[in-house]
Amino acid sequence: MRSFLRQVKAEMLLVYAEVFRRKSVLVMSVVWPYIMTAFMLTLGYVAGSPEVFVRRVGADPVLFLATASYILFSTLSVVDDVMWRPVYDEQAGTLPYVVSSPTSTVLHYAAIPVPRFTLSLVLGATFLLPVFMAREGFDGLLSGLIVVAVSLVAALTFIPLAVAVGLGLYSLGGESWRAINVIRPLFLVAMGVYYPRWMLSRVAYLVTALLPPSNCVEVVQRLVVRLGEVNEVVIPLTLAVVLAVVQLYPMRRSARRWEVAKLREGVKV
Repeated sequence: MRSFLRQVKAEMLLVYAEVFRRKSVLVMSVVWPYIMTAFMLTLGYVAGSPEVFVRRVGADPVLFLATASYILFSTLSVVDDVMWRPVYDEQAGTLPYVVSSPTSTVLHYAAIPVPRFTLSLVLGATFLLPVFMAREGFDGLLSGLIVVAVSLVAALTFIPLAVAVGLGLYSLGGESWRAINVIRPLFLVAMGVYYPRWMLSRVAYLVTALLPPSNCVEVVQRLVVRLGEVNEVVIPLTLAVVLAVVQLYPMRRSARRWEVAKLREGVKV
C-alpha cells in the first residue's frame, strides 16, 4: 500500500504541475462537460421535443444528459491515461526507467489514472452540482453528491480492465495504438452514458454489464429517473466491484506479459 501511495503521489505531482502550468488544459477540463451537454441537448431538440424524452425516459433531459456528460468526463480520463501512457513513455524516452524500476508494473499503471480522474471529479462537480441545484433546488445537491460518489466508484472499477486491455495490446507489439483507437470508443458506447441501460435488449444488457462502470452508470441513471429501488442500486454496484476484483488477475497477467516483452526486445534509447 505504501508503494502504491508513493506512486500516486508521484503521478499527482506530474499531472497537477502539467495542468496548472497549461492553463488551457485546466479551462477545457472545466468547460468540457458544458460543451458535451449543450451538444447532446442540441441534437435532442433537433430530433424531437423535450416532452417526448420525458415521456419515454422519465427524466428531465437537462439533468440526464448533464449527468451522462459528467460520468463520461470522469471515466474517460482513466481510459486515456492508462492506454496512452506506454506510447508517451516510449516517445518521451522514459520507458527504460519504467521497465527497470523496482516498483511493480501493476502498481505503476494502476496509479497512473488516479490523479487525473480525481481532478476531473472535482472540476466536473463544479458543473454538475450547480445544474442539479438549478433544476431541483437544494434537494438536488444531495442527488448531485450521490452522482459524484457513484462516479468515483465507476472510475475506480474501470482501472483493472483498462490496464489489462491497454498493456495486453501493447505486449502484442506492432502499431497497437490503432487497435486502441477502435476499442476506446467501443468502451464508451458500451458504458451507455447517453441512453437508459434498462431499455436495451436482454442480450445487449448482459454483454455490456460485463463492463464494471456500465453498472455504475445504470445506478446513476436510475437515481436521476427516480427508479432507484434498493435492490436496483445495491446489486449493480456490487456487481461492478466484483467484476473489478475478478479483472485484477488479467490486469496482472497483462502487465507481466508487457514487461517481459519489453525486456526481451530491449529498450530503445
